[in-house]
Amino acid sequence: MPAATAHPRVSAAHLLGRPEHVVYGDSARQLIHGTSVLVTGAGGSIGSELVRQLTRLQAGTIYLLDHDEGALHSLQLELCGHGLLGDGNIILADIRDLASLIRHFQRAQPDIVFHAAAHKHLPLLERFPAEAVKTNVFGSRNVALAAAYSGASRLVNVSTDKAASPTSVLGATKRIAEEVTAGEASRRTRVSSVRFGNVLGSRGSFLQSLIWQIDNRLPVTITDEAVTRYFMSIPEAAGLVIEASVMAESGATYILDMGEPVRILDLAHRYAELTQAPDPTIVFTGLRPGEKLHEVLVDRRESALPTDHPKIFKALTVDGESVKRSVELLAHAADSGDEDEMRRLLFDEHPDRVVINLPEARQSVDLVGA
Repeated sequence: MPAATAHPRVSAAHLLGRPEHVVYGDSARQLIHGTSVLVTGAGGSIGSELVRQLTRLQAGTIYLLDHDEGALHSLQLELCGHGLLGDGNIILADIRDLASLIRHFQRAQPDIVFHAAAHKHLPLLERFPAEAVKTNVFGSRNVALAAAYSGASRLVNVSTDKAASPTSVLGATKRIAEEVTAGEASRRTRVSSVRFGNVLGSRGSFLQSLIWQIDNRLPVTITDEAVTRYFMSIPEAAGLVIEASVMAESGATYILDMGEPVRILDLAHRYAELTQAPDPTIVFTGLRPGEKLHEVLVDRRESALPTDHPKIFKALTVDGESVKRSVELLAHAADSGDEDEMRRLLFDEHPDRVVINLPEARQSVDLVGA
């Protein structure tokens, strides 16, 4: 299937039925202006948009780190008008390689690190859990160690709504990544995470398949008639991640207010209507292993507290020390390919939780504010 992009006349605001919010406060501008920043996963959907916005905010130096040389080449071409990857701000490296990361971080000496590198494809990670563990858990810990070792003042870990009450390998590894990175904070390096849901147009997302199917007049495959997801545009998500970096209380997880969850079936019909395509034939395929019918951003073990930004909430501070006991066992299981032991460690540490969604959390925030 070729890459699909939304119809040029269809904006995220049209598709979601609400306006985008990409506005920087003075604090974000002051924090980024003239600062040395490093972005991991810089070639990905969120990472590359972070780089674009950091460029507009006039960061002093932006280091682009990724293990995908093609993505780095494309981003360099877009930003600079040439693909000369000899530039010193391009870093081809794998976050699984701690020694390599420390060398690159020591050379770059970034003040702020945005960690967007991750494996994110839910069904594939159910099949290959060791890859999720090695990249999402230990790769994230490596980034946190390298950031602290090189003296960065802030590390912002990009997380996902699937980390709240995780039912998938993706969600469980990202939840542990929130805790493990927080556990590597130091007096000099503040480490926080930012959690949000799906972004419209991200590379490899199911929405690309949906758009491609509608544009080519094919039956549209949706897992369940009732399935809903939180959605946000890529610029909106990246902008709010930058805003959250201003707060950066060490150990905190920040949650982006993504509005109301959207029913995927409604999204398919809306896209067809906006592009004047025939109303699509829908085929329901059933939820895949690890998938939820409805995602959540906050669970009962957390409290969504207000911040100075109306679109950003703060979850209860996580305790990075609490997961260190099982992390080394998890490393051994991943190295040996023991999938049963990996799953036991992932989900015994994070049993199913009773969950609440963000609209309920917003109500509790209103009460706290009163």
